[in-house]
Amino acid sequence: MTEVTALLAAFLEATGREAAIWERREGAVIPSLLGASSSGFAARTEAGASAWDVATWARSQALHAQLVTTGDSVGWLFVEPGHAADADRLLGRLLPVVRRLTRERDGATRELAERYEEINLLYAIGELLGGTTSVEDVADTLLVELATTVGAKRAVFLQTNRPQGLLTPIASMGLRDITYEPVSLDRHEHVAVRAFRSGSACTEDGSAAVFADPVLSGRGAPLLAVAITRPSSGVGITGTFAVPTRRGAEGVALPLGVLVLGGREGGAPFSAGDRKLAVAVSTQIGTAMHNASLVRAAVERQQMAREMQLANELQLKLLPNPRVVQPEARAAARVVPAESVGGDFFLLARLDRDRTGVLIGDVSGHGYQSALIMALALSAAGIHVQAAFDPSIALEAVHRSLRDELESTEMSISMCYAVIDARAGELRFANAGHPHAFVVTADGQWTRLAAVAPPLGWCDDTIEECVMTWKPGSRLVFITDGVVDARDARDNRLTEPAILDTLRTMTHGETPDAILDALFQQLSAHVGRTPLRDDCTVVVVDRP
Repeated sequence: MTEVTALLAAFLEATGREAAIWERREGAVIPSLLGASSSGFAARTEAGASAWDVATWARSQALHAQLVTTGDSVGWLFVEPGHAADADRLLGRLLPVVRRLTRERDGATRELAERYEEINLLYAIGELLGGTTSVEDVADTLLVELATTVGAKRAVFLQTNRPQGLLTPIASMGLRDITYEPVSLDRHEHVAVRAFRSGSACTEDGSAAVFADPVLSGRGAPLLAVAITRPSSGVGITGTFAVPTRRGAEGVALPLGVLVLGGREGGAPFSAGDRKLAVAVSTQIGTAMHNASLVRAAVERQQMAREMQLANELQLKLLPNPRVVQPEARAAARVVPAESVGGDFFLLARLDRDRTGVLIGDVSGHGYQSALIMALALSAAGIHVQAAFDPSIALEAVHRSLRDELESTEMSISMCYAVIDARAGELRFANAGHPHAFVVTADGQWTRLAAVAPPLGWCDDTIEECVMTWKPGSRLVFITDGVVDARDARDNRLTEPAILDTLRTMTHGETPDAILDALFQQLSAHVGRTPLRDDCTVVVVDRP
C-alpha cells in the first residue's frame, strides 16, 4: 500500500531506522509486502517473512520483529534496532494508522465482493438489451435477473399506456395463477404510481406495503418500485412509435414504465444499495426503450418515404403521355406535387383527326387524400370524355361518378375541359370553377376561359358549354393555382399577370415544350428554395 510505504519512509527520515511490514492474508502461502521504508530493506526482510520462526530469524539478523494484526491478515513488522524513546513512541503511533488503513482496504474488498453479483447483473442486462430492439421481448428475463439479485420472490414489469392513463403489465414473476391488473395512474396510493409520478424509486413495508400493492406485498412483505426513465434528449419523433416529449410538473420526462418487486425472503426491507441497483437497471432499460423507439421511428419514416415515393411514381404513371394527341396536335404537360403525391391532374385525348380534348383538374388541398380523389377523378374523366361529345355533358358525368366521394370527404375539384375542333375552327369548353385557363393567340393576346359553374362537389348546378373561335397558331394554356400562388422567401406571390407577361413574349412559334420550360423556370426563379405550398401543374397544347 502506498500509504504504508510513505509512513515507513517518514519513520526512516525521522529516526534513521529502516522498517518494513509484511502480511500473510488468509489462504495465502506466500507473504506480501504491505510497505517498506526502502526497497533494499524490503529485499533484506523478505526471507524473514517466509521463515518458519520469524522471531528467531529476526534475532539472527539483528532486527526487531513484532507481530501485527492488519485487518483480515496477520503480519510482521521488521525494524532496525535502536533505543531512542521518541522513535519508539513514533513507532507506537504508526501501528494504529497501519491497522486503520488495512481495515479500510479490506472493507472495500469485501464490499466489492458483495457487489459482484450486482455488477454482473448490470453487465448481463446490458448484453441482453444490446441484442434486441424490443424490450418487451426480454422483459421476463430482465425481471427475473433483477428480482433474483435483490432477493425478491415476486415482481412485475409495468409499461406506461399514456392514452389510457394506465400502467400495463408486460411481464411478471412469482404470481402463479394470480392476474396482475393494469394500474390506473389515478391510484395515488399505489407504490407503482408513486414511483411513476416521482420519476425515481420508493420503498414500503409492513401494513403500508399491503395498502400500496396487496398483490406483490402479500402479508406486509417489503416493496420496492422504481420508475423506468429515458434519457432527457428533448428530441421529438413523429410517427406511430413517437418518443413522448410531454413533461410532468417537475420538468422531468414522464417515465416509460415501472418495475415493482416484493415478497423478499425473510421480510428484510430493501436497502439503499438495492434501490441504487434498481435505479441503475431501470436506467439501462429506459435507455434501451428510448433507443428502440428511435429505431422504430426511423424505420417507420423510411418505410413511409418508400411508400410515398412509390405512390408518386404510380400517380405520374396514371397521367397520359403528351404524345397521345400527335400527329394532329402538340402538347406538353408537367405536374409537380407539393408533397410526394398531390391532387393536380390533366387528361389529353385524341378524339378523332379533327378534335383534341384537353382537361385539367385540381382537387382541393394536397397530399395523400387529394391524391386518392385525383385518381378517381382521372379514371372517371378518361371514360366520360370519350363517351360524350359535349364538354359540359362530360363534366356532369364526372361529377355524378364522384358525388359520394366528394360529399364524404368534403372536398371539391376545379375542372376545365376543352375540345379543339380544327375543322370547325372553334373551341368548345366547360369550366367548373377553374380560374386559370387561357387561349393565347399567335400575336400574344390572351382570352380567359371563364368558369360557368362552381367546382365539382360544391353543388349540383348545370354546367353550361361555351364556344369560341379557334385561330391557327393559337395555344391552349391551363395552369393550376399552385403556380399562380407560389411564394418566395418574402411571401410574395408569383401572380397570374407575371405568368401572362411571359406567355405574351413567346410569339415566335415556340413549341409547347419550350413554353412549358419557360413557365417552370419562371416558377423556380421566383420561389428559390422556398417549399411549394400547393401542387403546380401546367398544360400547353396547340394544333399547328
